[in-house]
Amino acid sequence: MTDREPNHAPRILIIDDNPNIHRDFELVLLDNLDNPDLEADERRMYGPAAQASLSKPSCTLDHALSGLEGIERVQQALAQDQPYQLAFVDIRMPGIDGVETIERVWQIDPRIQIVICTAYADYSWEDLARRLGPTDKLLLLKKPFDTIEVTLLASTLTEKWFLARQAALKLEQMELLVAQRTQKVLALQRLKPSAKTHDDSPLPATPDGASTEKELPLLLLVEGDAEVGRPMAKGLEADYRVIEAEDGEQGLRQAQENVPDIIITASSLPRLDGIALCRRLKSDELASHIPVILLAANGVEDSQANALEAGADDYLAKPFSLPLLKARVDNLLRSRGKLHEPVCRELSLLPRELAANQLDAQFLRRTTDIVERHLADFEFDIAALAHNMAVSRRQLFRKLKAVTGCTPNVFIRTLRLKRAAQLLRESPMTVTEITYAVGFSDLKHFRNLFREQFGVLPGEYTRKSLEACRI
Repeated sequence: MTDREPNHAPRILIIDDNPNIHRDFELVLLDNLDNPDLEADERRMYGPAAQASLSKPSCTLDHALSGLEGIERVQQALAQDQPYQLAFVDIRMPGIDGVETIERVWQIDPRIQIVICTAYADYSWEDLARRLGPTDKLLLLKKPFDTIEVTLLASTLTEKWFLARQAALKLEQMELLVAQRTQKVLALQRLKPSAKTHDDSPLPATPDGASTEKELPLLLLVEGDAEVGRPMAKGLEADYRVIEAEDGEQGLRQAQENVPDIIITASSLPRLDGIALCRRLKSDELASHIPVILLAANGVEDSQANALEAGADDYLAKPFSLPLLKARVDNLLRSRGKLHEPVCRELSLLPRELAANQLDAQFLRRTTDIVERHLADFEFDIAALAHNMAVSRRQLFRKLKAVTGCTPNVFIRTLRLKRAAQLLRESPMTVTEITYAVGFSDLKHFRNLFREQFGVLPGEYTRKSLEACRI
């Protein structure tokens, strides 16, 4: 016998539209009711000298007079964390019959052992197997039933439920132990010296690739005239980290490699002019999101129209004052920041909702698809994502942060938690199974992150989802 606490006595549900059947089950299964028929059966089977030959299971018996009432009781029991171990279900009932009742009960709690009670051959065993699928949780009881048979079924099947539960808990403990030991091995491996990555930039100060201190915005200045560009860069350096390019081709490479927060470009440039550069930037997946301010010489007709047509976000005609240029830069940076402020807390990370243009949506869709393909891999991190995206970690960090407001770590974690919530709502998997399925190796860490994201622990989230679906 399994070790159970006193308040964990088996819970049995009788689903039958005939009240007399409920009374019969009470006489057979409840200790406090005398049953002459059961005593006569015992004497007939074990002889007159038999003493306590057959003990009744100590159980709680609940009743439902229809399939719908039975389904509701199963939902309530699960929501209260007091599931039924066994249900006796009549095959013929008004409304929904016994087979449909069983189907819907198993959708709510697939662990319940079921005994079908019938006096007629409404369904062949093959029909039942076809409807309900292969299972070891279904038995057939013919009416009128034998009292000893019912008692033995109740004792054996409830005991089977508890044994299966203990086995599942042991398996969870073993899986957790394996995951913890694997994590320790991986941690030891990471301590060993490793070869330098293909990304020549220094390793980030944090796992995300972000500096521990808030950095100034990165500004790319593309200006072919050094006499104009140098003083402008010097005037901007107090408020921005400035990198410079002397022609359009160099400016395009700098934009792709560094993914700056904003670009200021002159319209007249060697090799690739400002209008052509702007068009190339707005058609490049890594740079399409970057706001561009185009500077044009005074008196050039249609310069503003050409700039806006090429995708420039702002336009300034020379000559202009440095304070005006700074005001335009700050305005664009603020508007981009406000656009993505709430995204890190958003649960519906849909590319079309987050992206400002088609190329950004394409980038997000590709990023999301890659993360979702690797959800079960708890080693999948920023470096692995960058490798799959064929970009450097710096490029990935700056692009994703600019488009969503999320660091790559937060983006990956949010997708993992989002999938976990979906599995809790829609699958019969346990919390431990889901923890590993979405790439977390530490159950406690997963629960804390889940509560931080959704406001409740995973188990409570499951119960609330069931209550929301209650009939």
